[in-house]
Amino acid sequence: MNLLIDIGNTSAKVAIMDGDTLLHTEHKNSPWDSLFRRLQASYPIEHIVISTVTAEDKELEATLRSLPQPVLWLTADTPCQLKNVPPGYGADRLAADLGAIAQSPGHTLLVIDAGTCITYDLISRQGEILSGVISPGIQLRLRAMHEHTALLPLFQAEPDTPLMGHDTKSSMMSSAIHGTRFEIEGYIRSLLPAYPDLRVFLTGGNTFQLSADLQERTLHDPHLLFRGLQSLT
Repeated sequence: MNLLIDIGNTSAKVAIMDGDTLLHTEHKNSPWDSLFRRLQASYPIEHIVISTVTAEDKELEATLRSLPQPVLWLTADTPCQLKNVPPGYGADRLAADLGAIAQSPGHTLLVIDAGTCITYDLISRQGEILSGVISPGIQLRLRAMHEHTALLPLFQAEPDTPLMGHDTKSSMMSSAIHGTRFEIEGYIRSLLPAYPDLRVFLTGGNTFQLSADLQERTLHDPHLLFRGLQSLT
């Protein structure tokens, strides 16, 4: 049974997994030491695996030094099933890719992580990283329109946005949300002729209802990164 930690740009999440079974997940809302004490009291944790995209966290590191469990920090140099991992490859991308491989080995994979930024990772049947894309996420698009114009306000993304707007807010929402969806669908459709066996994994803080013709080959998995961390133990 393992404690898995995902530290992203805007939040940190933890999970407890036993084999392929996800037993518990939550956002970090308390100091690390109290969080760990509470989880250790409920679960027999054997290993701790961490993915982070932020600078060092002295509080976390100090807490980990006081724990008996071995700790693995996932980096681009960590031995794993992926090949051709470039230097500086984000630990979050690496974990999500490993989660996809664990569920669909032997297939060409497109792993899309729609968070603060949207990352696209194309992985061969042999587990080689072929290529990738990084683009701004929904909230970054809204913030960019606000910060680089004189009059456009800053809005928070909202669900149930119409395809075409009827005022400033709904027009900005439409471009950020539906424009992102069209981008995702465009990449999938452009890759399919070259990779007809393509399987798509979609994860991250933003979810999208893709067109019907793409649904059958797309798996929405909010815990994909945790599954990748789990595969390392």
